[in-house]
Amino acid sequence: MLYYHLMGWGNALVDRRYLDALFDDYPERMNVQQLAEALNQSKQTTYKWLQHAIIPAYQIEKTWLISRDEVRDWVWENRNTLREGKTPEPHEDQA
Repeated sequence: MLYYHLMGWGNALVDRRYLDALFDDYPERMNVQQLAEALNQSKQTTYKWLQHAIIPAYQIEKTWLISRDEVRDWVWENRNTLREGKTPEPHEDQA
């Protein structure tokens, strides 16, 4: 199970605990500003990713409901794409 908990990042291995520690600094329910900060992105990019359902979140009228744990899991699942500086593409039916 060591493979599941470690990922390569350049020449180093990154333990899932480092990602957990990063997101532990944020509340369980994040706002867009906090999400942008955690992902090191602009608010504009963060809104774009939310609107295209790239990042897991829920929108009720104009309010975004963002679960810290869902985003943390999304970052882990997309680690190779994000590491290479590539943005996941919107789903076909939402483009």
